[in-house]
Amino acid sequence: MKKSRSFAAAWALVGVFACVALAPAAGVSAEWTDVAKTLTGRCAKFQTEIKDMTADLEMKASTPSGQVLMTMKTYVKGERFRGDIEMKEIPGAEGMPAGMVGMTMAVIGDGKEYWMVSSMMGKQQLPREEADKYAAPWKCGEYIPQSGKIVASETVNGRDCHVVVAMDLTFEMAKIWLDKETLDLLKAEAKQEDAEQTVMFFKDYRKVHGDLRYPYMSEIYQGDKLISTITVKTVTVNTGVADTLFDPDKVEVKGPNMQELMQKMQEQQGKTE
Repeated sequence: MKKSRSFAAAWALVGVFACVALAPAAGVSAEWTDVAKTLTGRCAKFQTEIKDMTADLEMKASTPSGQVLMTMKTYVKGERFRGDIEMKEIPGAEGMPAGMVGMTMAVIGDGKEYWMVSSMMGKQQLPREEADKYAAPWKCGEYIPQSGKIVASETVNGRDCHVVVAMDLTFEMAKIWLDKETLDLLKAEAKQEDAEQTVMFFKDYRKVHGDLRYPYMSEIYQGDKLISTITVKTVTVNTGVADTLFDPDKVEVKGPNMQELMQKMQEQQGKTE
């Protein structure tokens, strides 16, 4: 599995099962149809109770050149989504135009159309599959496998879990591990597309609104190698997020433009000739 898809899948699952882990599920049946029904009902409750949500996250990703560090502030209100991203650390930044570290961009959508705004490319419309990497977590009803089977019980981080094999062809994961008592998602195994298996772990669940619980730490492994972490710093709900935040024409970003980037690349090429 490519890292971009791994990140998108993990990011989606962080929100999906946080949205539905609303309350303890004592006595949950070992039949997946019953569990899926419970999760779907909780998702509907989440979407009714939560009018808006704001979260601050820190994301680290390993690349062949070194670690990339970025922060992201997300706003969700109904179908509308906004993610403000800032690049904090970039491998090889010393050879890049000034302003690459600290560069910001924004992803904004209304559930139908999504846009990315950056200093280099201006405002560009995003394909839906690209936008879903950012907005998917909040559409919890679309990411609960309706076809699955509980095949075993295993322990993850000291917690007794249902092991669920997902049978939906469109579902990103091959297996998921759900805490038997709370239905918290603790582990997910991606459908294998590469030689190394991609596995995600979700930790440090905390209540953020009533019984709504959210994992403040998630990790992505490819084989035995940790390739990405997502750390949630804060989550707030129902604060009255302003509608103007979701207007792509009013977004302000910082960073070098395309002309500056091309000039720097030409300078670097001249030094190597």
